[in-house]
Amino acid sequence: MNNFSIPKWFLLSFLISLLSACQYDLSPWETDVDCPNMSIEENLDWLKQIEQTRTPDHNYKVAVIGDPQQYPGDLETTIETINELDQVEFVLLLGDLVETGVKKDLSKTKKPVISVVGNHDALSYGQDIWLSVFGEFDYSFKYLGTKFIAYNDNQYEFENVPDRDWLAAQAKLELGESRFHTIGMSHIQPWDNEPDLSAFLKANGFDHMLHAHAHKFQYWQLADVGLPHFVTSETRDVRFGLMSVSPDAIKMEICDPKCLPAEPEIR
Repeated sequence: MNNFSIPKWFLLSFLISLLSACQYDLSPWETDVDCPNMSIEENLDWLKQIEQTRTPDHNYKVAVIGDPQQYPGDLETTIETINELDQVEFVLLLGDLVETGVKKDLSKTKKPVISVVGNHDALSYGQDIWLSVFGEFDYSFKYLGTKFIAYNDNQYEFENVPDRDWLAAQAKLELGESRFHTIGMSHIQPWDNEPDLSAFLKANGFDHMLHAHAHKFQYWQLADVGLPHFVTSETRDVRFGLMSVSPDAIKMEICDPKCLPAEPEIR
């Protein structure tokens, strides 16, 4: 864990910006925060209701966004744009929600928004607030025969992440389980200090990965591994990724703002 000193004014500003999205009493240092309709559990319940109206072989799209912290107005416009895309079933928000409030921007969504913790989200009391408002740092869910596995890989603020044993256990097929895809999602793509992580994920059954953090689009796979890693841009100027999921394939589009098909760069 890093031991660098963060100025008090920055931490205060950080918490004020986060808590301005919610309802709180007395102090911006208060960790008992009420942010309705933002929890992972509530949004997964909403997604489960949608799933019950679909057939198992239904094709659908997922919007992939990240790093809206500096562009609250653009996040709101991005959400409104995604609302109009009928094939999009839900939104993956891959971290760094804060620096500015998020409730106003996300309140207009017509689709479930499922969030992943970012490094900015974990500063100061951010870890406690995340657990209280959103839920666990590591979690998974299934949707129409595909398993989505969200994991914390923020090595700035946490030690021993990502949890490889947990990742392997989550990706493993249960007895009698039939699955189309196993999709991993984290704020940060594999770190330079973990050059074998992509191969580890591939070996344990992951077939596609989603990330943010870089503030620009990237799409790559290692030649000797073959596991695609899609990195979405910040939401500035309405930028987002679109993932099309069918039983047989996963396809990505880059929307900047026009959506165009994307293929992974071979590294």
